[in-house]
Amino acid sequence: MPELVLVLLGVGLVGGLALIVAGAFGVGRRRKLVFQPKALRRHRGLRWRGPLALSAGALVWLVSGWPIAGVAITIFIVFLPWLFSAGAIAKQRIERLEGMETWLRRLSDAMVAGNTGLVSAIQSSTREAPACLARELTTLAHRLRTWDVQEALLEFADDMDDQIGDAAVAGLCVAHRQGSGVAGLLRTLARQVAEDIVARRTAESERARRRSTARVLLGIWAAMFLGIALFGSSMYTSAYATPVGQVVLAVVLGLVGASAVWLRQLGLEPPAARFLSARVRRRT
Repeated sequence: MPELVLVLLGVGLVGGLALIVAGAFGVGRRRKLVFQPKALRRHRGLRWRGPLALSAGALVWLVSGWPIAGVAITIFIVFLPWLFSAGAIAKQRIERLEGMETWLRRLSDAMVAGNTGLVSAIQSSTREAPACLARELTTLAHRLRTWDVQEALLEFADDMDDQIGDAAVAGLCVAHRQGSGVAGLLRTLARQVAEDIVARRTAESERARRRSTARVLLGIWAAMFLGIALFGSSMYTSAYATPVGQVVLAVVLGLVGASAVWLRQLGLEPPAARFLSARVRRRT
């Protein structure tokens, strides 16, 4: 009977943390995981991280005699890249905005130098597109061959999935309709994107300090927990060897896991509301 209780507790802990992570990601249908870290877009890491996590969890279970501790270590190792991915996501967002700024400036220069239209300039710009936007710009160029220009640009905004991308696309739509002064408008858009990049970099430096503090605290707590579990005196660990103690441990570890997810979300810039998304367009 106690073994069954422990197994159920382990399953409950796994399910609870899975729900926490699902809440952080969102379970709705997503068009694209543009800003997700490589560890989550590519499952190759699980080929070695999964066995490593299971081995570490089994070792902790065997040495400490706490099944909940083994389950917790397994989950922690599996989701470790995700927990520490906030900095990489923020960096990728800024890099994409820098790519947008570079592309807008090149587009403006191409229109001035070649005296071409906006559509032709966009299609030719894909040859020297920034690497971080190459896929989106190539897709846009293909769409412009058969789609309505405005619809193609709006889909490009959805591909960018950023409020600043919406502002740039709105400017491109105006430029296409206006027909004149397009190069100057594109340079203005590029300056606005550059100003937003500076603001985001300033905010990101503050978030990076918070993430560093959270990592240090989490590392200290993890070291203390492992030390007590593996090498602690029986006077401190005997209480956790009982089914009730495992229940308490499951609750504590669940709260720690929820706190770690919460701290990660605090380290990410909250997404600004878009005004050209497909959902908003359907409402209007």
